Amino acid sequence: MAEKGFEVSAKEIRERWPQWDQRQRMDFASNWWTKNAWTEDDTEILEIIIADGNDDVWQGCTQAFLNHPDRNRAVSFLVDRVLHYPLKHEPLNYFQVLGMSKDKRALAAIRPYFERYRKGVEAEAVAGVPDDVFFGPIPYHAYFVAAEALFAIDGSSEYESAIRKYFDHPHEQVRYWAEHALGMEGPTTAKRNAEYRNKRSKQ
Repeated sequence: MAEKGFEVSAKEIRERWPQWDQRQRMDFASNWWTKNAWTEDDTEILEIIIADGNDDVWQGCTQAFLNHPDRNRAVSFLVDRVLHYPLKHEPLNYFQVLGMSKDKRALAAIRPYFERYRKGVEAEAVAGVPDDVFFGPIPYHAYFVAAEALFAIDGSSEYESAIRKYFDHPHEQVRYWAEHALGMEGPTTAKRNAEYRNKRSKQ
């Protein structure tokens, strides 16, 4: 990312990958995929990562899977990871990329998560809005990520309505997540964008 035009060969990664610890693998994967041009070497590197990686590594480079020339293989792999996800934190990066793929095979994999998150969010009616909407007991962010992915794939008004109902939520961050999930510059997003531009102009 820092050195423009820097390239690394699949041969070099094949030699180094077995020697790297988990942190080195995660660091490489999360930075490597952001390169501008995709090459055959990158496909080979992705295959190395697929063959000898884990969910922490794969979630650091999920968008790279969209560049794989065999889209069927890439999507099948990501769907399988959602179906057999072993980690405690939620597979949100997988949801996002599967939404970008617009492959309907992902619907059945993501839907159970969405239903669980929806029940968690609906608990707000009884428990109230928590002080911490980021890490509190109500999974707002996960809910919007799953709903956004399902809407991108299916286009159903069910998911659009599930997101829009939070446009008037009392907490600004929840409103922002809802607008972002539909790719809209609503009042909250417009306010934040204006604040960001104003801050940048003063720097």
